[in-house]
Amino acid sequence: MRLHLKQILLLLLFAGFFTACNDDDKPAPAWPTAENIEIGYANNKQAIRGRDFHLNADVIAGDKIASVMVKILQKPSATYSADWKMEMAWEEFKGVRNTNVHKHFTIPAGAPEGTYDFLFIVDDENGTKLEIKKT
Repeated sequence: MRLHLKQILLLLLFAGFFTACNDDDKPAPAWPTAENIEIGYANNKQAIRGRDFHLNADVIAGDKIASVMVKILQKPSATYSADWKMEMAWEEFKGVRNTNVHKHFTIPAGAPEGTYDFLFIVDDENGTKLEIKKT
């Protein structure tokens, strides 16, 4: 009888090692989201060199916002008169759970004409990232 009890305890011990918790049981981190996005006046997705540009978005972080940035990049497949890009980041949103990003900035008069990729990027403190790309 004593031998059976030891075997059962040994079997339970080994079973415990093989059924231990693993990282797959953790829920995936929540991703940031953005709604009510307006790019350019009246959401026309156009910019005029030397003029004010409008951006608006309601952002909800999965945890808390680590950074909010905009990149305006030349398309690799297009031809431009000069190399140019614009990148902006705003620190006032860091650590906030949800916010309205409402910004106005000027597109430099010297920016080459053309079609660009507009990227709106929100990094979350939990390691997730929202990237919205528009032309």
